[in-house]
Amino acid sequence: MKHILFFSALSVFGLGSLAAQEQDSLMLDKIYKESFTNGEAYSNLRYLTKEIGHRIAGSERSDRAVQWSKTLMEKLPFDKVYLQDVQVPYWDRGPAEKAFIKGSQEPLNVLLLGGSVATPTEGLEAEVLEIELLSELRQHGDAVEGKIVFVNKAWDETIVETGVAYGLNSGQRSRGPAEAAKLGAVAYLFRSLGSSRFDDYPHTGGTRYVEGIDSIPAFAISAVGATKLSDILKEDSKTKVNLSGHGAWKGLVNTHNVIAEWHGSEKPNEIITIGGHIDSWDVGEGAHDNGTGTMGTLDAIRTLMALGYKPKHTIRLVFYMNEENGVHGALKYGEEAKEREEKLIAAIESDAGGFAPRGFDIKASASQVALIQEKWQPLFEEKYWVSRFLQGSPGVDSGVWGRHFPNTVMFNFRPDPNRYFDLHHSAKDVFEAVDHRELQSGVAAIASLLYLIDQQIDTLH
Repeated sequence: MKHILFFSALSVFGLGSLAAQEQDSLMLDKIYKESFTNGEAYSNLRYLTKEIGHRIAGSERSDRAVQWSKTLMEKLPFDKVYLQDVQVPYWDRGPAEKAFIKGSQEPLNVLLLGGSVATPTEGLEAEVLEIELLSELRQHGDAVEGKIVFVNKAWDETIVETGVAYGLNSGQRSRGPAEAAKLGAVAYLFRSLGSSRFDDYPHTGGTRYVEGIDSIPAFAISAVGATKLSDILKEDSKTKVNLSGHGAWKGLVNTHNVIAEWHGSEKPNEIITIGGHIDSWDVGEGAHDNGTGTMGTLDAIRTLMALGYKPKHTIRLVFYMNEENGVHGALKYGEEAKEREEKLIAAIESDAGGFAPRGFDIKASASQVALIQEKWQPLFEEKYWVSRFLQGSPGVDSGVWGRHFPNTVMFNFRPDPNRYFDLHHSAKDVFEAVDHRELQSGVAAIASLLYLIDQQIDTLH
């Protein structure tokens, strides 16, 4: 009876809540200790990047990554590990691109944009028309015909949130070639979406063509190369550039999402989805984009397993295929979940690199975000330096399948943004660019959030 009265008193005076907070705080301490001392994300990332390497969807390397990831999951005490069939279009870059300035033969560092058509086998040579913004193109009218359109919009260095700067320019990459082709351009050259003006590495990324308009080859040029070419054009507006690229679509390929399930003890039919995309672009090693996301979310679950945790809800780990050039993996995941009428109550996505964790974007109602800021944020911010819990994007893959599940509360892991776009979609995105402590700190933040979601998601509704 004394115990009953004591716990009743705790409840009356709000001390029960304090006791729960203390319990959560102790659990987060254990999670961080386990991740820092026994974490496996870094060693797994080394294998993925060094033994398999970059892995564009549909390639032999992407298939190796699928099979290896499945084996990795099977080593942990998941209740179920399986492959989900996905059909993806396969784009092959072919031999290395070449570019040089006619006359001086001075080389320029370029990469074909993902999905680009090839130049003629012998290359393509034409005068260059430089503009800053794609919106300026129509002002040049007939002058565009027969030219290489060169969009030279520098990255806005004043924006601390580099994802915003990326977004301001990304439309010119995705829509630019089609717009230039409408006016008779013979090729498209785009200043890379990279955050360093001193970067001589081109950054690739997807582009789209418009049906019924002749496609033209589309290239990204490094920031250093763009500045060099712009300076030359100021001296001679008739300067010609020679471009050579051999990319081509190779048809549809059967591949897979990789999925593992850890069944809940109380509400097994309510599912928390966590993961990131296993494919990458075909340059570098796909380390930050998105080896850290997949190996990090896997290790977050391993961390909880190692601590003997038993989830209330089913936790489903998904490595999506084809985020970079089609999101067919996320589309398939969402379609099948909808057909099965699954109850997807929450999601965590990691696809912003493996730098020091800063927080999470949250796709939820304003009142739900306020509760998270009140109840969960204090557990992270003072001790672990994770303080950004704001309403925002759910992430690309979660956003795609989330269209079928508008009430799912979604979290998008946000590491420090300053250096990510130095590496993103470039040859610099390699294992050596990932710091062990930063990566495992991110694992701990994700594992901690997963624990809190599993324990308290019902309190948000």
